Amino acid sequence: MIGASRRVGHVHHGSLVCLVLLLAACGGDDGVNDAGVVDDAGPADSGPPDGGPPPDPFADYFEAGPHPAGNRRFELEDGDRGRTLPVEVWYPADESARAAAATGQTLSAFEADPPRSDTFASLLTDAPDCVRTQTRSADAPTPAEGPWPLVVFSHCHVCTRFDVASVAERLASFGIAVAAPDHEGNTLWDQLEGTAASVGEEFLEVRVADVRFVLDSLLGSDAAVPAELAGQFDAARVGVMGHSFGGSTAGITAARDDRIRAGLSITAPLTALGGGAPITTIDTPFLFLLAQEDNSIQAVGNELIRNEHRRIPAPAVLVEVEDAGHWSFSDYPGLIELFDPGCGMGTRQIGGDPFTYLDPEIARDIAADVAAAFFARHLLDDPGGLTPVILGHPSGRTVVELNGR
Repeated sequence: MIGASRRVGHVHHGSLVCLVLLLAACGGDDGVNDAGVVDDAGPADSGPPDGGPPPDPFADYFEAGPHPAGNRRFELEDGDRGRTLPVEVWYPADESARAAAATGQTLSAFEADPPRSDTFASLLTDAPDCVRTQTRSADAPTPAEGPWPLVVFSHCHVCTRFDVASVAERLASFGIAVAAPDHEGNTLWDQLEGTAASVGEEFLEVRVADVRFVLDSLLGSDAAVPAELAGQFDAARVGVMGHSFGGSTAGITAARDDRIRAGLSITAPLTALGGGAPITTIDTPFLFLLAQEDNSIQAVGNELIRNEHRRIPAPAVLVEVEDAGHWSFSDYPGLIELFDPGCGMGTRQIGGDPFTYLDPEIARDIAADVAAAFFARHLLDDPGGLTPVILGHPSGRTVVELNGR
């Protein structure tokens, strides 16, 4: 990792109430007081990094990579647990798919079967402009030659496997496949039916098992994996990422699974929901993407993220985004009332003043940019992968801190 712990600051170039309660209640780690603040953590060193300037990256990770992105849906049957998981895989496609990927698909294409397709179409018709309506990936094109690094994505509480499809597309364009299951029982569709599992340690265990089962299936010989994708994933280059409840899922998965080389958490601490893995036991490099105006996990949740970033034994990066809300980085902020934090007007965590959330297109770009750079560093072995993140995002809306590991 580059240098000592430091805060880069601004570089200008141009109600999950249940979760809040759990975050406030579930500290557990030594050195964290009742307010979630690390007692023994001093301020980050704001001095320059040691050893001179950071290395140049192999590629511009803040733009789409050389591959067109493809995506394909299939189902995996976990007989031992009696669960059927819809899974979406984004992957680098053959050059012949470039025009189709550039045209993309409507977001509604992710749900092709009724009744979910009918419900989703209705939601999209009434959705605000914050929702991304057009993808930048082709439907089931011929894959590029593998094997590829693999990142498994865990969606947010009562969301879907395509929660951050824009991030998945960016990774696929750089040759990194992304596999995302629907955590059945805790999806958007379960929420609309009034049957969704609540945020907590019980369903966290279900989610972690889902992620590991998907990983086992794609790296193994599961016959349900499409033939064109079978054997295309590199077991030596595996990552995990998640949004909200999915970020906690990613953290506990990384703690338990030695195959994970790197992890990314969007708007969530890794260990506050339990799982038997204190932050001091996680030795996997992580990037934490924090929304400074996250009115879902609120100030206590954001402070827990900052504390975990300081205390995790592995190299870690914290990227804070100004005026971003809990769903700013999602492809569908505002799709339902629960997803409103991140779309349009909000109220600041501190002071209660009204403000306008960051343009979701900018927020999604930031998420895709930093994810591509981070996973390039750890799964594509680019020593300069993190350099553009450290130097500051062109939007001028990020604050970056390294933990100095």
